[in-house]
Amino acid sequence: MIKAFIRGMEFLKEEGCYKFIQRMYKWIPEYITWKKLLLHGWMFGYLDRYRWKWKYRQLKTSGKVDSCTLFRNVLSGLEYCCATEQPYEILNEGERIEVVLPECFEERKSIQKKYFDSPPIYLTIFSNVDIYGATDLITKGKTALSDLYSKNREENRYDIEGGCLAACQKKSRWIGVVYRSTDEIIERAISCVGVACKNYYHFTFGILSRLAFVDKIEEYRSLPVLVDADALEIPQMRDLFDRINVWHHPVIAVKEYTRIHVKQLIFASQNMWMPLNFRRGVIVNEKDYLFSRTVVDNIRNRVLEGQQQFKATYKKIFLSRRNCSNRRLLNDDEIEKNFVDYGYHVVFPERLSFDEEVTLFHGADIIVGVAGAAFTNMIFCHDGAKVGMIFHKDDNVYDFSSIANMVDIEFIILCGEIVNKQKYISMDTFTLDGDKCRRFIKFIEG
Repeated sequence: MIKAFIRGMEFLKEEGCYKFIQRMYKWIPEYITWKKLLLHGWMFGYLDRYRWKWKYRQLKTSGKVDSCTLFRNVLSGLEYCCATEQPYEILNEGERIEVVLPECFEERKSIQKKYFDSPPIYLTIFSNVDIYGATDLITKGKTALSDLYSKNREENRYDIEGGCLAACQKKSRWIGVVYRSTDEIIERAISCVGVACKNYYHFTFGILSRLAFVDKIEEYRSLPVLVDADALEIPQMRDLFDRINVWHHPVIAVKEYTRIHVKQLIFASQNMWMPLNFRRGVIVNEKDYLFSRTVVDNIRNRVLEGQQQFKATYKKIFLSRRNCSNRRLLNDDEIEKNFVDYGYHVVFPERLSFDEEVTLFHGADIIVGVAGAAFTNMIFCHDGAKVGMIFHKDDNVYDFSSIANMVDIEFIILCGEIVNKQKYISMDTFTLDGDKCRRFIKFIEG
């Protein structure tokens, strides 16, 4: 006791009375904040089991769903195949993935690359399962199959809820699913439904690029394909599907939230392992953006081989988001004018047909614009083209730069200053300095 008192007095002497009081003053609110976080975590962990029921009631009231189920056994598709000794084929043995952090104008001069072993891409046939519109979820009896949920199980870094997947809980390993039940039964079909199906980027890379795996097997080339109805309602995406559907599979449109029973589902797993959204506060790293080379090759090869001719429309183009509901660049009028003054043609991708987009991107030497799904089309660029993306410096862009690396085009980020940071990166707003923009134009044309 006496020794402890002496050590305390020595510490107080070294620290000084003023600093000691400061430390005590700061400790109290920090302790309260810590307790609040514990309480917050406990409450939300407890309320998770009821939150999905709340969403179910909301959707049921609006007429979108009429049923809900809690699945306590959640596995990845590969885990299920191994547990049940179901046959499957690994399609990418030994593939190495190159993740690229791009050059940032006037901030980061060098391109950084890291290499990873690819997760497995597998092909299998699931028997007597249910599929759900606009999600990657598959259920069989009391078991739910979700590759992304399985990947997220250990670290809990991704926000994977959405659509039919109303809620999930990491520790208890359960998911709550809401849906519109149907009596429709399909004998045999190929799965081409998936999350974020209305987004051009995710529909192209995350969903359609997997169809080529199934088409390699002749017996499957005449089977119908399950495709999200919402995606087919968008003209450019419908045309893209028609170009990828080289074997003219019959199409079965699946509406959002709809559950359909399939007796034999031919399923090719993800070849792009990028989550749709991250949980708030998560630090993004290179391993969150793994893309198999097949993501690009399976789309690019089919589209360019089928294109009749490429007549360059403009050599320098600026992709405008001025008419989009989500305007990320707040001073886009000023920035667009700078590019127009240097001879760039302003393009509104949403007004173009799919063939016009392919021709435009393939013929252009320089493409610049604000980050968005329209940059998906850079997979159709010719070798050596230059692409500049306007974004903010708070985010490390690994996805588009890695794809650009596969296509062999030059890719550079022009960083703006963030104004309003939102929960999701795609909703952040920022501005770009006009002088910096003009310096960038001279740089990319040099």
